[in-house]
Amino acid sequence: MKSKIKKSYCKRWGFFLILGLPLLFSDLSYGDSLYSKIEKGSALYDSKKYDEAVKSFIDAQIESPENPKLKYNVANTHYKMRNYEEAVKNYQDVAATAQDIQLEEKSIYNIGNSMFRQGRLEEAVEYYKKALELDPNDQDAKYNLEFVREEIKKRINQAKQRENQQEQEKREKQEGKKEQEAKGQNQQPKEEQQKKQQKQQQASKEKQQKASRKQKEKTKPMSPEEAERWLRSLKEDKKKHKEREREKVAGSLRSEKDW
Repeated sequence: MKSKIKKSYCKRWGFFLILGLPLLFSDLSYGDSLYSKIEKGSALYDSKKYDEAVKSFIDAQIESPENPKLKYNVANTHYKMRNYEEAVKNYQDVAATAQDIQLEEKSIYNIGNSMFRQGRLEEAVEYYKKALELDPNDQDAKYNLEFVREEIKKRINQAKQRENQQEQEKREKQEGKKEQEAKGQNQQPKEEQQKKQQKQQQASKEKQQKASRKQKEKTKPMSPEEAERWLRSLKEDKKKHKEREREKVAGSLRSEKDW
């Protein structure tokens, strides 16, 4: 009964059915009904008819309710039926009442298996350690102990990887959001800069147009009336200029004083 985890209780179960059952009848003088019920339960177990097998073992317990080996048979059958909680109860009962240290160790070992099957790995480790305290040479318990410890490490690492991946995804999401916000902020200055450039271009264009109009006005030919006004103003300017020159010459002489 070994897959990834060694289920050596099956081997021990077989050992008990073949060698242990005769001990039941050598200890006390049980009737044929008890023997037949145990034999029937064993046959049903071998045929994988576990529902019927457990009923037969429980019927046998009516005649021998405190027999730890019958309790062990019931526990193993519940285990095969995947009734792990019920199996644990029966294994614990066996471990608490068995005077046979080997049967006690097997029960504790199988509790470890039951805990593992329920995903209770830390508890499984503790039961394998207890089994090894009773039987340090139990190779199956040693194997399962290391196997479950490695499984715990594996699951812890997987949990950390999932956590790291979630954190990475969260950071990437936040960074993406920041980049999007930054992109939007950068987009606004670009638009403002474009508008500013357009205004500058428009102002430059208007300035050039104004300068061009002034140049055209300067080069525009005078009408006769404008020419006449211009000549008159020119003559007046010349006249005023001559008067200012005479004032400058007269003003430059100093009058003498009488004593």
